Amino acid sequence: MANGSILDKLQTGERARLIPVGSDRQKESRAISALLAVFRLIPDYANLMLDEVGAPTNKRAKLSAWTETTFKVLGKKPAQLPRPDGLLVVHSGKKEWSALVEAKVKNEEISADQIERYLDLAREVGADAVITISNQFALLPNHHPVRVNRQKTRSVSLYHFSWLALQSNAQVLSDSDTLEDEEQALVLKELIRFLEHDNSGVKSYDRMGPAWKELCATVQRGAPLRKNDEALQEAVADWHQLCRYLALKLSSRLAKPVSVHVRRKHAKDPLKRLEHDIERLVKDQILADQFEIPNAASNVHLSADVMRRTINLSMPLDPPKDKKRPTAAVNWLTRQLDPETAKGVLIRCTWPRRTPDTVQPLEAALEDPKVLIPEGMSDLPTGLEVMRVVDLAGRFRGARTLVEDIEKAFPSFYRDIGQHLRAWTPPPPKYRKKSKPVSDQEERLAEREAALAERKEEPSEADVSSATDFVTSPDQVDDRGNWNP
Repeated sequence: MANGSILDKLQTGERARLIPVGSDRQKESRAISALLAVFRLIPDYANLMLDEVGAPTNKRAKLSAWTETTFKVLGKKPAQLPRPDGLLVVHSGKKEWSALVEAKVKNEEISADQIERYLDLAREVGADAVITISNQFALLPNHHPVRVNRQKTRSVSLYHFSWLALQSNAQVLSDSDTLEDEEQALVLKELIRFLEHDNSGVKSYDRMGPAWKELCATVQRGAPLRKNDEALQEAVADWHQLCRYLALKLSSRLAKPVSVHVRRKHAKDPLKRLEHDIERLVKDQILADQFEIPNAASNVHLSADVMRRTINLSMPLDPPKDKKRPTAAVNWLTRQLDPETAKGVLIRCTWPRRTPDTVQPLEAALEDPKVLIPEGMSDLPTGLEVMRVVDLAGRFRGARTLVEDIEKAFPSFYRDIGQHLRAWTPPPPKYRKKSKPVSDQEERLAEREAALAERKEEPSEADVSSATDFVTSPDQVDDRGNWNP
């Protein structure tokens, strides 16, 4: 082992086992052992997850994993040190990357104090990162659901995976049929089966936090929202977790990776995203996110209007540019949808200049597209949008009922509407029959006629004589006056 390896400081630890031995009370230990063993056995799955946390994922990389680890730290007794649930070590050539792993199952959450102790330990033993795993959700692995002292993460990176993210990515990889090794494919399916079982301790996101009801009550009574209100921050953080959960659930149903759209500056700094969404909530009483779905016509937009107590789902599309009339542009969109399944759908059109938007039900637009065209408008719309608004009334305020209703509305919108929409693409050029070769003189004549046509002028006698001075013999002109050399 290379000098300075974290393994030199490992005091006790057991190789991660695919079939761990432990009591029913040790669900965390059994779950983390099975997971890390699958990482070791299936490099494609390990790379899919660890590529997001800075680990080497090239072909030369070799991963080893331990559970129930303790470390030797100079000047400290083992009892004084935390005991991580696992240790990951990746060797790539002469380089070594390592991470301490701590996991929780069921409703247990990792506290900030506990995470900071692991960050201190990681710094002392030379680990590159601390990875936490629980039923809490993080938009990106570096967007940790628990706030810690930033000083602690200067030399050690902190990441988080939800159990559902691990399960969803395993499902996507399994359904992609990219695993050529049959034994690896079987092991991955067994991991999915384990994580899906109720006894594994893996849970869905089933309710917002207590701050949600407080937020709704504040908005409904017309009281102002304050950016620094801790309850407001908790409610926005809960919304972020809910959106991540929705993306993971849809990923499993589509067998394709669905993600929440994040601006580049927000991806680098999760606090900026939190601050941005808090400002929007204070200003408009709305929480909103977009979902990126592979090959979909556009992102799916989801928003919760706290004042109106509605859930709004939509997909905006660019109108076709090969249409001449606005009604044709409307028909291009509405005819992509089946009114039998696309219930409660609205069509919005935006128009050039200062013309107000128009909104009509899908059924009305299918019957007569002119209902969406402002009077006297001949220009094409500048934007089209398919929307569904769900009025939750009193259920909007419920921490559990809100999640239940959004969990139904979001996938059904994609099933009924999103998967049927196609973005407009320019038509391919049409094949033209090969014309007979023309002489340089004919080309010259055609160019001059085109130029004159642009100026809307009649050709002068000088133009005609100049363009036809190549005709030198009456034998070159047929009975109709056409030149025939």
